[in-house]
Parts: sequence; C-alpha cells; structure tokens
Amino acid sequence: MKNITTPISVCLILGTLLLFANTSYGQKEFSKLFNSTNTSYGYTAQNALRLKKGNQGKSISYSYSFLSGLKTQDNQTLILLFRAIVNDPNYKEPAIKINNRFTGMPISGKLGLLDKYVFLTSNTKDTIRIFVDVYNKGTLMLPIGLKYEDRQK
Repeated sequence: MKNITTPISVCLILGTLLLFANTSYGQKEFSKLFNSTNTSYGYTAQNALRLKKGNQGKSISYSYSFLSGLKTQDNQTLILLFRAIVNDPNYKEPAIKINNRFTGMPISGKLGLLDKYVFLTSNTKDTIRIFVDVYNKGTLMLPIGLKYEDRQK
C-alpha cells in the first residue's frame, strides 16, 4: 500500500510558499502611514527617513518600494533624477572598530552613510530631496507635503 500523505503534504507546503511569495507586505504597511508634523523629516540629512528592514539588500528594495509610491498632495508623481550617497551627520564613530573579515563591513552594520534621492515633480518641475537611512531602524512616517499611493491603482 502506497503512502500518499507525503506527496500531499509536499504539495500543500509548496502551495503555501508560493502564496506567500507573491504577497507584498511593504505596500500594505505604507498605505497606513501617518503624516509627520516635523517639516525637516525626510528632507534633511539630520532627520532622514529610517528604512532598515532586515539586511542591506532588503532595506534598499524596501526603500525603493516606498519611494516609488510617493506623490505630492496635489497628485504629482515624483520622477527620480539621481541617487547619491552622503555622510550621516548623526553618525558617531564607535570606540572600537570591528570589521567583518570577509566583507570589510563593520560588525554593527552602520557605515555612517545616507542615501540622498533627488526627484522632479511631474507638473511644476520642482525638485525634492529625500534622505534615507537604510542602516538604522526607526518609525516611518510620510514627509510633509507627500502621500503614498499604491502603484497598482
């Protein structure tokens, strides 16, 4: 007599994994964000958006997901002009620097760098600079004058 429970359980596990692999958690989180009351939030290097989500690769893709859904309050889309790396003015050098011998990265994962994104608004052609910190966790809010709209709409 054959044991058919094993193939069925394997199919159920694979089906569940495929179901969750297609789910986008970031966009659901972004649509529930509150607006910041601080005028410098996200717009200055001293008060950058903190978008750490797991490792560095996940944090960068998380920040791209967030930034690509931003619009101005009057529904202008943001067109990315360029991205630059700038020094974090809030970074404090550790007393003892310990680096990973394979990657050369600090064990703490903090490099003292920020990502600076420069956008152009679609209609008025204004420039907007947004500073993002992918190395530190923090409460994410929407900068004043911006809103998040899911790209699928």
